[in-house]
Amino acid sequence: MQHLDTLDSRALHAVDCYGQRFMREGAYAYHVLPAGGGAMNLERPFKIDVAARKSDGKMTQHHVTLRWDGKAFIPELQELRIEAGDLVSWNCPDQKAPAFEVAGDKSFFGSSSLVNECGYSHAFGLPGTYRWGDAHGSGLAGVVRVKEVRCEKREDLAHWRAALSKAALVMINHGKAEPAEVDIVVGQTVYFAIVTGPGITVTDSRLAAAQCGSGGRPKSA
Repeated sequence: MQHLDTLDSRALHAVDCYGQRFMREGAYAYHVLPAGGGAMNLERPFKIDVAARKSDGKMTQHHVTLRWDGKAFIPELQELRIEAGDLVSWNCPDQKAPAFEVAGDKSFFGSSSLVNECGYSHAFGLPGTYRWGDAHGSGLAGVVRVKEVRCEKREDLAHWRAALSKAALVMINHGKAEPAEVDIVVGQTVYFAIVTGPGITVTDSRLAAAQCGSGGRPKSA
């Protein structure tokens, strides 16, 4: 059986990023926990301070790299100061780290349930057709078709490298994905941008089916 490339915004891996825009000033706290731990561990030790916007109005993106020390996830920046409207993204590049989630102290802030002004990205490492949906049952759905790459000529390799530098964008607004179907090549990234959402997930339909059949969360790949 072909290994399942784990597409699930609730359980982030090395090939995934979660991003959140902070539109209002204030102090926000969060934790990075093994997937599913946000509801059980209410500690929020890491901080994001959002100040009034002073720049030219353009959104600034901040990235937080996570380290897995064998027991816990540790952000390289445990306190971050940004301006209103900025985007913060999280990723753990350690292939050996368990699946994780970012759990915030506000209802809109958390990777397990995507609400407004946030995003989830996944780099697809295996060819195939990935039908995804919202594991929370909103009816939102889409398809990502990943084509295998054959680099038989030098030009083929150049075209593949060029494709890898470009992410495919899926906008999610009011329960609809646009475009609903995306065609990419192996290694390419799809970024799911949630403009408005009632608290959704981007989950491979095969994982959702396995979860329903077993009565539990899908296993990490």
